Amino acid sequence: MNQQRPFTDRSYAAFLSEEQLMGSRCHDCKQLFIPPRGLCPDCHTENLSWEQVGGRGRLVALTRMAMVSPALAEEGYGKARPYCSGVIELDEGPRVVARLEAGSDEGFGQEMIGQEMIGQAMQVGFEHLDRKTPRLVFRPV
Repeated sequence: MNQQRPFTDRSYAAFLSEEQLMGSRCHDCKQLFIPPRGLCPDCHTENLSWEQVGGRGRLVALTRMAMVSPALAEEGYGKARPYCSGVIELDEGPRVVARLEAGSDEGFGQEMIGQEMIGQAMQVGFEHLDRKTPRLVFRPV
């Protein structure tokens, strides 16, 4: 892991490509930000460093979208297979927005994602498509 990377979207995407969920830690106020910021929004310092997080947390909010963009429709999302997105509060504190996957390995899919999953323990995954930036995906633990 290269700790010397600048705090940019491109650097964040590079870490995601390496399947590392990274944030920026402010050394002055100790706050952790994901996605990373080059300037602490709390105390306005540039005294930051990269920090890898474990990728575990709890689902605190979610939404299911049946009306999707053309790009998501090309991936098979829509009325029959809603695109599910959620807010996960990581064990380290920050909240991150990501796609949710119910875990088809257990025999259920996107249609099983609902409000009853709020509070569920989640683990990060990385979805590599034909795009330059991998997409974060969280699945139940």
